[in-house]
Amino acid sequence: MHFLLTNDDGFDSPELRLLCCAAASRGHRVTVSAPEEQQSGKSHAFSVFHPLWVREDSIPGAEKAYRVRGTPVDCCRLGFMSLAGDRVDAVLSGINFGYNIGLATYVSGTVGAAREAAFAGYPSLAVSMEPHTPEDMREFFADYAVRTAEMMVIGERTYPPQSVCNLNAPCCHVDELKGAKVCGISKLMYKDSYTRYDGPRGDITYWLKPMEVETNPEPDKDLGLLMQNWITVTFLTPDPCDQEQWADFPLQR
Repeated sequence: MHFLLTNDDGFDSPELRLLCCAAASRGHRVTVSAPEEQQSGKSHAFSVFHPLWVREDSIPGAEKAYRVRGTPVDCCRLGFMSLAGDRVDAVLSGINFGYNIGLATYVSGTVGAAREAAFAGYPSLAVSMEPHTPEDMREFFADYAVRTAEMMVIGERTYPPQSVCNLNAPCCHVDELKGAKVCGISKLMYKDSYTRYDGPRGDITYWLKPMEVETNPEPDKDLGLLMQNWITVTFLTPDPCDQEQWADFPLQR
């Protein structure tokens, strides 16, 4: 199979290399199209009014690899439209440096890139884990993601059309892993805040403070299951809301 890999943490991310090696070790062709710089939080943004700078580079296991000065979605679009050369079988975005769960899935560049591929009709995965995940889980999860992509391409199981398969790994050793569960996203949102700095010439700057995560999540949703040592599998669909339940909404005339 021919896999396109991208991410939002940048071309030099060690997790991108881990995923690339996992795909290559299973005999797949790999094309990498990843951002030149860190692009977290870019969601589904892509470039319209300026060109995309591209430089060919190399990553162990990749047949072709490109640094792109653009967003994750730019990298994904350019990858499957031009850089891969021929049609890819699936797109894997990640492995992200941190969970992509809850409402953060709407702002994640990792998920945004995978969503673009899904909209274009490709089997698509967003793959994420925490920075301090043990090494044995890191290697197991990279292989798990590749095997999941294979299953989606072959069509062993049906899944919602134009949807992203969003995978997150628990921060535990493999022998502590309980398995994998399909689940919904929690309603949690990162608790953001900013620190203000007043400059000597009247200028003001604000820096985003380290984010806090909900500590009492729903036990049957993504974060709750991750805390119980489950791999979470969530299908993010183009229509996340059942519109029929709002049929009696009082519309303006």
